[in-house]
Amino acid sequence: MPLVHLLRAARRLMRGNTPPITEYPLETERRLNELHGRAPVDQHLRVLFHNDVIGGENYVDLYWRCLHETKTPVTPFNLFHRFQSRRDLVRYFLATLAVPGARAECGVYRGASALLLAHAWRSAQADFRGKDFYLIDSFVGTSVSGKHDLIPVRGDDGMPRREAFFPVAKADISPELVRGYFGEFPDTTLCAGWIPQVFATLPERDWSFVHIDVTLYEPTLRALDYFYPRLNPGGIIVCDGSIFCPGAKKACDDFCDQRKLPFVVLGNRESVLIKQPTGGGTAMARS
Repeated sequence: MPLVHLLRAARRLMRGNTPPITEYPLETERRLNELHGRAPVDQHLRVLFHNDVIGGENYVDLYWRCLHETKTPVTPFNLFHRFQSRRDLVRYFLATLAVPGARAECGVYRGASALLLAHAWRSAQADFRGKDFYLIDSFVGTSVSGKHDLIPVRGDDGMPRREAFFPVAKADISPELVRGYFGEFPDTTLCAGWIPQVFATLPERDWSFVHIDVTLYEPTLRALDYFYPRLNPGGIIVCDGSIFCPGAKKACDDFCDQRKLPFVVLGNRESVLIKQPTGGGTAMARS
């Protein structure tokens, strides 16, 4: 056999025996903070979104305003993720306005994403004041991480291990604080409590759009368990994604695999389900 063929065969064998590369989220965050911290990020945002307008206001300006009004912290690492994923979120949200049912966000934090969606809703319905918009959160932080939520880290000795990233119930928010950011939308409903117990406080009704951003496996799975059966055909569920939230991604994977539901995964790791009419249909093409 010619030497070149032997080398190719050896490379194929090596590729087959090479273990998958592990991504260490804290190290990725550090690298991108340093990289993006030196870049003119707002200039990049203007290039990416200069044609995106919501209610007559440029999307970049509107989302910056929502972040500032809610005092939501951003870093060079998560800035592009936030702006890109929230623009996708708005597009899916607006696509459901003709679908009957209420709309919800699970995992509100300080309310920046929900406030952006409220402005998007008002851009299509001038008299919108928050009716049928539900914001669901513990308003004290995240619950306890499980085995699916652990992220890989390297210790000082260089040895890999897995540990929880999110501290338990440590957040600088309250329902009253977040309520204050929705002065323009006073009919918005805030529901405070842990998932799934908080769902008992919701009215029994159908839904058209749900944004799930609760970071962990168990609450993500329980939110899907609750909302998907109540979602009208054509309704959409967006599950947020992040390198720090492997459990949330696995929850959506497990939920959809068990029910053979089609869904897509976008570039910022969001998983998106569009509920199909019973008996047929396929999901929107992969983005």
